[in-house]
Amino acid sequence: MSTPDSPARRYATGGAWLLLGGVFLLDLALPTAYAVRLLYIPIVLVGLWTADRWQALKLSLAATALSLAHLWLGEGVTGLRELFRQSTNLHGMWVTAIGVTLHRRGTGQREQARRSLDQSLKELEDIKNALDQSAIVATTTVRGEITYVNDKFCEIAKYSREELIGQDHRILNSGLHPVEFFKEMYRTIAGGRVWHGEIRNRAKDGSLYWVDTTIVPFVDQRGRPYRYIAIRYDITERKRSEAALRRQEALAQLGKMAAVVAHEVRNPLAGIRGAVEVIGRRLPRDGPEAPIVSEIVDRIDTLNDIVEDMLLFARPRPLALAPVTLRQVVGETTAFLDNDPRLAGVHVETAIDDATIMADSEQLKLVLLNLILNAAQAMHHKGTVRMTSARTADGYEIRIADTGPGIADDVRERLFEPFFTTKSRGTGLGLATARRIAESHGGTIRLDSPPAGGTVATVVLPAAAEVRSEAAANLPVRPGRS
Repeated sequence: MSTPDSPARRYATGGAWLLLGGVFLLDLALPTAYAVRLLYIPIVLVGLWTADRWQALKLSLAATALSLAHLWLGEGVTGLRELFRQSTNLHGMWVTAIGVTLHRRGTGQREQARRSLDQSLKELEDIKNALDQSAIVATTTVRGEITYVNDKFCEIAKYSREELIGQDHRILNSGLHPVEFFKEMYRTIAGGRVWHGEIRNRAKDGSLYWVDTTIVPFVDQRGRPYRYIAIRYDITERKRSEAALRRQEALAQLGKMAAVVAHEVRNPLAGIRGAVEVIGRRLPRDGPEAPIVSEIVDRIDTLNDIVEDMLLFARPRPLALAPVTLRQVVGETTAFLDNDPRLAGVHVETAIDDATIMADSEQLKLVLLNLILNAAQAMHHKGTVRMTSARTADGYEIRIADTGPGIADDVRERLFEPFFTTKSRGTGLGLATARRIAESHGGTIRLDSPPAGGTVATVVLPAAAEVRSEAAANLPVRPGRS
C-alpha cells in the first residue's frame, strides 16, 4: 500500500486535475447531447488514490464551477429538461465525492490505527529483546506448568526449551530451600500479589546458581491469577563475593583466636604431655593405670592437632612453588599412610601420570592426605581408595574415589565450611584448608557422589599454577623442596 506522501499518490493528484481540465475543454467542443459532464464522476473517483483525503470534494467543487461556467459560456439553460439533466449529473458527482471522502476518512483512521498498532508491537518487541539480553524470563500457568522460557533461561539452566516447556520449576530445585519457603511464595502469588526473593537453582549439569527473582501474577477482573511471569537475574557471582567476604571476616576473627590459643594452650599442653609421659614410665606397664595414662596422652595429642589445624587454617604460610611430578607427590603421600595402623584395612590403588606441575609439594600432600583420610573414614577404614589423574584442557586433575556411602544431600553444600563436620571427633577444618590450598595454586576441589555409589573428590590444578589467594598474592614466593 502506498504511503500518504508517496510519488504514486502525488501523480494521481496531478493527473486528476489535468483530466478535469481536459473534460471541461471537451465539453465546450462537443454538443450537449454527448453528456461529456458525466466524465467528471470517474475523475472524482481518482480521489481514492490521491494524497489528500479531501481531494474528491475539491474536484467536485471544481467540476461544479466548470459546469456552471460552461452554461454561462455556452448556450445556457434551455428549458427545465436541460436543468434537470445537469442537476442529476451534479448530484451524482457530489454523492460520489462525499462517498469517496468518507471512505478515505475511514481508511485514514484504519491506517493510523494500523500504524499505531505496528509501532506498539515494535516497542514491545524492543522491550522484549532488551529484557532477554539481561534477564531470565519464564511464564507459567496457575498450576506451575512452564509455558515460555527465553534464551537466557535455557543458557543458565542448561536445558533446551523443549525440555522445559510443560515442566514445572521443581526441575530446577537445588534442595537448599525448605518446603515452607516455596509454600509462602505460592501463597503470595496465588493471592494476586508480587513475590520477590533470592532462589538457588540447580542446572541440568548439576551446577548451582543463584537468581534474584520477581514473580508477577496476571489477574482477571475478579482479581484471580490466570498466569504468572517470573523475571530473574543471575546473582551467582554476587553470592560468591558475599561468601568470600564472610570467610575473610571469619578468618580474621579466627586468626586472633588462634594466636591466643597458640600462646595460652599449645605450650602448656606440651608441658602436660611431657609430665604425663614421665608418670607413665614410672608406672608398671601392665598396671591398671597404664591405659588411663595412654588415653590422656591421646587426648592431649588430639587437642594439639586441633590447635595446629586452627593455626594452619588461620595463618597459611606462603607457597613454596617448585617443579614437582604428580606421581612423586602421590607416592610420598601414600607412603606416609602406610605407616598409619588405623589404615591397615584400606587399600590405596594409584594410576597417576608422570606429569610435572608448579606446586608446593608439602601443601599439596596435605590436601591429598585430607581427602584420603576422609575417604577411609567414610568406608569405616575398610575398603579401596582409587587415585587417578588425567590431563584437562587447562591442566591436570587428581581423582580420589572411595566405596563409601556417598554424600548426603543435607550436608553436601556445607562440606567446605570451616568448623562443619559430620564426625564425632574433628575440627571441621580439613576440607576448608584443603580447598584454600588448592585455590592458592589456582585450582579447585569438588566432591561428587556418582550414581554407582561412593564419593569422588577431584582436585583440579593448572599446568602453570597461578597464585590466587590473598595470602599468596601478598607474600613472596620462596623456592621450595620437591
